[in-house]
Amino acid sequence: MPLTPIQIFILMCGFCSRFHAIAYPPVQTVQTQNEVLRGSDVSLRCDVPLLNESSTLLWEKDGEQISNNTLIFNNSAFIILYTVDEHSEGKYYCKLMEDGKTETVRIHTLNVTLHSYNGEKRNRLIYRQSSSNSDVLLICKSSKTYESLKWTWEPKPNSRIDLIAFEKEIQVQLKEPNKRSGIRSSTKYNSQALIFHISPVYFNYRGTYRCITEISVYTTIILHTIRVSVEPPDGVLRNQSVVLTCELSEVTGSVMLVWLRMEGNRGVLVKQQIMTKKNNKLQLTVNLSSYESDLMNWQCAVFTENTLRALAPITNSLNLSDLSTETLTVTNQEDTMTQDSHLHIVITVACAVSVSVLILLGLLVFKYQRKTGADSWFKSRSISSEVSCETPSIINISNCHFDVLMII
Repeated sequence: MPLTPIQIFILMCGFCSRFHAIAYPPVQTVQTQNEVLRGSDVSLRCDVPLLNESSTLLWEKDGEQISNNTLIFNNSAFIILYTVDEHSEGKYYCKLMEDGKTETVRIHTLNVTLHSYNGEKRNRLIYRQSSSNSDVLLICKSSKTYESLKWTWEPKPNSRIDLIAFEKEIQVQLKEPNKRSGIRSSTKYNSQALIFHISPVYFNYRGTYRCITEISVYTTIILHTIRVSVEPPDGVLRNQSVVLTCELSEVTGSVMLVWLRMEGNRGVLVKQQIMTKKNNKLQLTVNLSSYESDLMNWQCAVFTENTLRALAPITNSLNLSDLSTETLTVTNQEDTMTQDSHLHIVITVACAVSVSVLILLGLLVFKYQRKTGADSWFKSRSISSEVSCETPSIINISNCHFDVLMII
């Protein structure tokens, strides 16, 4: 029996409706909850089936938008919470804004432990960029009181350096002070907490950091550093092509490096590569033509198992990230001393020339005074005492010389 036009129309509408439901499945609100150790980094993620150019995803906490480190990539919104504490606790809402409507995609409740204990076997891995304004906060906090607390650092296996220690609330003089390791930091201490703040973070600050009590290892943190660079640094100004490089200090397990060209907080994939321990060079490079390389809009992202671990923009990179702060301090002092020496020589030569000219002018004035008589000499003397060093005479040579010595 043939179908009537009305039946055909009804079937087509049903097919179109079913196709639309498959292509654009409805967004379901997902609720999750977890408890993390104090001082950890937490990465949150929410996904939508399809994200149009006119729509956007954003994270909110307690009704306030969090936008400083949110990344939208592959229909997902990522956010990283660094070094969580009691202020990080609460409900985080991932919201989809589309066509003037707002829909909640995910609700995540975050709880933070009162302590930072993870022993020596449960290592906590964090990533930080080597940059002039990056920092890392190492938190060792216990609900129990200990007589001694100490932070140590192993840049490489079996190469432990004692960074700072306290015995009965008194700081201990260590055999390996901070200046030998190159790490500059600030420290907060009480009998239940020892917080070690390192800023800035250099590429060679990678390694294992441990908080040790008089009994055992209390907190263990493994720091991996990220370095981004541009070669040549002034390639854009010289209308040349440039090479962007993103490098990891080391890899634990499998890590994906991704170069993103940013359009607002949306990341457009340019290049990606999986890194493992077998890689000889843990770096990812991108070649850019000068006309397409707006370096302010490029970031390197680090993912582990589809979880965003770090973002490294180019603008914050350090060109001398291999050097410790101690080395940089010495270099700056040497440069300052060199500049001061050059300035001293220039001023000395200028002073000697000025004195010679003043002496010559003084002799001429003295000769003129002998011809004009004593009255003219007294008149000239009274005038010279009122003028500045810009009007030289033999009377104020000593004063001008004194001023020059004060400048030196």
